Amino acid sequence: MAISLSEFVKFYPLRASSMAWLFGAGSSVSAGVPSAYDLTWDFKRRIYCAEQAYPLHLFSNLTDNGIREQIQSYFDKQTGCPKRDSSEEYSYYFERAFLSPRDRSDYIARQTSGMQLTYGHKVMGILMKHAKLNLIFTTNFDKAFENIASAQFEKLENWYAADLDSGDNGLKFFQSGKRPLIVKLHGDYFSDKIKNTSMELQGQDRRLRDILSMSLDTNGLCVMGYSGRDKSIMDVLRESAVKSSALSNGLFWFNRAGGSPAQEVIDLIELAKSNGKQAEIVEIETFDTAWADLIKGFDDIPISDMEKLNEHYHRSTNQPIPDAGIKYPLIRLNAIPIINYPATARLYKCEAGNTKEVKKLIAESKTQIIGIRKQSGIVGFGPDISFEKAFESYGEFDTDLFQVGEKHLMYDDSATKSLLTTALQMALIDGKPLRLTKKRDRYFIFPDLKKISDPAFVVLKNSMLSISGTIPRSKLTWVAALEISIQYVLSKPLLVLNPTIIASKTSERTESKLVAPFVKEITARWYNQKYDGILNSWLKILFGDEKEVTISAFTRPIEGVNASFTISKTTAFTKTL
Repeated sequence: MAISLSEFVKFYPLRASSMAWLFGAGSSVSAGVPSAYDLTWDFKRRIYCAEQAYPLHLFSNLTDNGIREQIQSYFDKQTGCPKRDSSEEYSYYFERAFLSPRDRSDYIARQTSGMQLTYGHKVMGILMKHAKLNLIFTTNFDKAFENIASAQFEKLENWYAADLDSGDNGLKFFQSGKRPLIVKLHGDYFSDKIKNTSMELQGQDRRLRDILSMSLDTNGLCVMGYSGRDKSIMDVLRESAVKSSALSNGLFWFNRAGGSPAQEVIDLIELAKSNGKQAEIVEIETFDTAWADLIKGFDDIPISDMEKLNEHYHRSTNQPIPDAGIKYPLIRLNAIPIINYPATARLYKCEAGNTKEVKKLIAESKTQIIGIRKQSGIVGFGPDISFEKAFESYGEFDTDLFQVGEKHLMYDDSATKSLLTTALQMALIDGKPLRLTKKRDRYFIFPDLKKISDPAFVVLKNSMLSISGTIPRSKLTWVAALEISIQYVLSKPLLVLNPTIIASKTSERTESKLVAPFVKEITARWYNQKYDGILNSWLKILFGDEKEVTISAFTRPIEGVNASFTISKTTAFTKTL
């Protein structure tokens, strides 16, 4: 069970001078330095493009699930590659991308060259200046902590930074009792022995680990922005967790609220607790907001330092969601957040016909791809080989990527928004007993009438009593449906869900006039509680018991650009206590 940051702030000032800090890549993300996760994907991108002879720029947007899936599928087919998101990925792909230690060093230097000290770093500088932050260990290669110290201390001899080239000097500085001391466990980009690959990490410099181990014999430890995936460092922490005299001031691991620490971290916390030590997970919002709150616990920081620190600082925070009320919701919104949507689509540069012709060729090819006509060519999603088959009559064409931006979601008449909505329809019904249809500019999903007895529809039948039937005085059939649309509100994309019913098509004018009154009569009786039950039933069909799902228009992986979405199940609603 995690404790709140406010709980930690209550006692931290009393222990500050006897606490060591261990920082990982997460502490530099807000300063513009890529995280280890981001770097790993960049390594994969470079390897994939080089070995497949693709231009790097085609795969520059690594936030796109479709691009990541295409790259990952390449490595999944190979033997010897680490499992996706495993702790071995970073070192494996770094060494495969850059064989030379010098190239790895130059790469890190470029990645960290644009960093700027953030508010959190500046808070740390003030605490270092007043002997509240004396021991810093970091796995980062950047110069953030050295820059913090140099900004606060006039003389270089007042602090020391030890790396892999100066482990002995660092140990002497630590033993002398001088503070503050910064220990760079993996070196920095100027180090001749920068540690990045599996073999290098296993051979971590013993002197630097000795400093960490000795510091924990007399100090507590706070860990922030570090995943806990380096075996060499975690071994030191585990050894300290079982020592009777170590971690006397506790072990505190800071974790982003809503996220889950790695299993190695959870095991370490439990190990320390079982050996009689105070060990806690501390939930925080971000690196910067955490340090903004930490410094508030001190009452002996000069006002002049605080005024200078806050001179250009304007903090904004996300307010926590209020406790759930006990009375029935007055209004429930039928929109759910789209957390991620495709940032790119496939672009085939060619002299294509109009949209009608493009759709005709797709239909005749009997492929499942989707596409639209844009000025630059055909934009769409699906296997590359299927696009080549559908549009072979256009002759040779160049392959590129089409950037999907916010502007494409803002306007209802956007062809790109229509493409994304169709892709979302396909993703929502994938693997489920559902079908999709489009009526003019409206998009619907509905039960497959051939699978109407599927157990997935039990909850919907309970809510509606019947989910299909025949419209009176006609031969028209009707079925429960869910209209979907993408809306862009307050800079956020939302999936709007509207339960309704739809009817089969007819060419007879007399029958067609019966549809609208029938639909209106049925849905008019869906008052709040019934509508809420129907909406919940559809959410159950789409999400099951998951609170969040990642879905794709095409079964992954594909050799092409897929359309992947991450969607939250939670709808907003008003409530009373």
